[in-house]
Amino acid sequence: MTHPGWGDKWADAPVFPLAGSPSQNTQTDRNSGEGAKVLPLRKPRSPGPDDPDGPAAGRLATVTRARPAPPAPAPWKKPPLPKPAFWTRRRRRNLKVAALSLVALLVLLAVLVAWVALDALRARDSLEQAARGVSTLQTDAVAGRTEQLDSTVTELQRHAADAKDATGGPHWSLAGRLPGVGPTVEAVATMATVVDGLARGPLPQLAEVVEVADPATFAPHGGRVDLRPLEGVAPDVVRADQSVAYALQRVEGINRSPVLPQVSAAVSDLEQQLADLRMSTATAARAARLIPPMLGADGPRDYLVLVQNNAEPRALGGIVGTVLVLHADRGRIELTEQMPASQVGPFKQPPAELTEDEQAVFGDKVGRWMQNVTSTPDFPRAAEIARAMWARETGQTVDGVLAVDPAALAEVLKTDGPVAVGSGERLLGEDLVSYLVNGIYLTETPDGADLIFADVAESAFASLSSGSGEPSGMVDALAVAARQGRLLVWSADRAEADLLEGTVLDGGLRGVNGSRPVVGVFTHGLQMAKIGYYLDTAVDVVERGVRSDGARELDVTVTYTSRVDESDAAGLPDYIVGRGESDPGLIRLRSIVYAPAGGAVVQASENSEKIGISPQKHDELQRVFDDIELHPGETASVTYAIISGKHQDGDVILRTTPGPRPVEVSIRK
Repeated sequence: MTHPGWGDKWADAPVFPLAGSPSQNTQTDRNSGEGAKVLPLRKPRSPGPDDPDGPAAGRLATVTRARPAPPAPAPWKKPPLPKPAFWTRRRRRNLKVAALSLVALLVLLAVLVAWVALDALRARDSLEQAARGVSTLQTDAVAGRTEQLDSTVTELQRHAADAKDATGGPHWSLAGRLPGVGPTVEAVATMATVVDGLARGPLPQLAEVVEVADPATFAPHGGRVDLRPLEGVAPDVVRADQSVAYALQRVEGINRSPVLPQVSAAVSDLEQQLADLRMSTATAARAARLIPPMLGADGPRDYLVLVQNNAEPRALGGIVGTVLVLHADRGRIELTEQMPASQVGPFKQPPAELTEDEQAVFGDKVGRWMQNVTSTPDFPRAAEIARAMWARETGQTVDGVLAVDPAALAEVLKTDGPVAVGSGERLLGEDLVSYLVNGIYLTETPDGADLIFADVAESAFASLSSGSGEPSGMVDALAVAARQGRLLVWSADRAEADLLEGTVLDGGLRGVNGSRPVVGVFTHGLQMAKIGYYLDTAVDVVERGVRSDGARELDVTVTYTSRVDESDAAGLPDYIVGRGESDPGLIRLRSIVYAPAGGAVVQASENSEKIGISPQKHDELQRVFDDIELHPGETASVTYAIISGKHQDGDVILRTTPGPRPVEVSIRK
């Protein structure tokens, strides 16, 4: 059914889809993103005869739906405006300023680095000169060239001040904060500060001390040493040593890995110079603290002196032949007692209780016979045992113990000239040593030999106390004897013993010194004879490698050679070859080796053939031994493969038994 006036008007009108419609039989998809997409509609049914709308109603075939229009923008949101021209100009100007600032900063850094580099070169040159000055000062001080010390100190101060000035500006401090440059700058500055501090502080005092401590100053006059000069400078010497020790510690603490090679080399050079100087200052400080009290500045002292005979080897040198007693009071030294060591004991029980290790290694002989106290390579322990023996024998408790041998006595007597011995023959140096440990037994009875031996020892100490010899020569003689292990000193005072510990006078048994492994090679004669005079000893140490834990791998070869002439052996006296020996001229000895602390002897071979070893323990150190027989003219070599303890990567220290002649020593890497 149509409305009047409408149905006929629109019945034959075409139906147009909306814009974008692909066909007349589609309907717009409201969810599409492409404009007005038309979706298909259900096919219109055909009107029946009874349809009220009639046939014309079916002509409306499609219904279109338009996509909603996007919402209009809020009235308060405005589109961005274009930036004005002045904004672009400002940005360009800022970029230009930043670039110029960066260039200026780089130029400034370049100038700073160049300035620091020039000062570094200046400081390096001054430090090198100062380091040479330290070395010269140390050498002159030890040599006693006191007249040159003032000028050396003045030059040292000038170079040190110049190095300090070159590294003291604000630019230097600023450069120290730069990455890559800082460690080098800091290293140079530290060296300059250290050297300048020494030059203005302890070194001038040390020069004054050396002048006061000149050997001539301490030469005895009328049997007495004037202790007042040394007592007066003792505090300055101790302070100087402390300052040098602190300076050495600071230089050792410089990290050299990120430092320029030239500066690193300068650090190493200065460290070596300071280490050498420290050896001198430490020795001087010990002497200043030890000599006055030990020579009776604080009260009388008595010392037992063990005179060893190297012709019958023991670990510390030789069997004790004679014992002396020295009395010291306010610098005056007197010989108050002497007797053959054979008259002290033997004791049924050791006067000093022996440790389990000592009993296992040495038996009780080391504690019952005075002649055998030097069987232990630990001199402080030998001194304690000898002191106890002397107290048991005489009732006198001494304040300390010394040990010397004929070679040490001969060195002291060199400054007096030839010494009359025996029938009046006058001997000097090696000839005197040869006579005392061998020739005397060819012409004298054992009792007569003991008397002559004691007379020579008395003459040596009389020469020391009277000051009849040349002072510097006397000091040199004592130094040589100490370095060879022929002069050893022990004090019963604990503080003095601590000062002696670690020095060449100490003779203590230890397996490590700092990071340095200590190897002990000792000889013990197995005969009651003086055949040891004919024994030569050589020790060769070869480093095979260093393990990752710092342990050292060492080969220690000990070579013994007999100097006995086979044609003369049968004619040697029994006192030399040994009573009842079936093979005259045969040398029987025990080769003893101590491994470093924490280390071990892992293998041994004699004359290139492997031999068995039975390790023993002595004061926490491992030791092994090999018994050797040498016929006249023969040579025997024993090689010990040794591994040291961990973290012992320093240079090897070798201790040996001093014989009638110096031991030939070689240490190779």
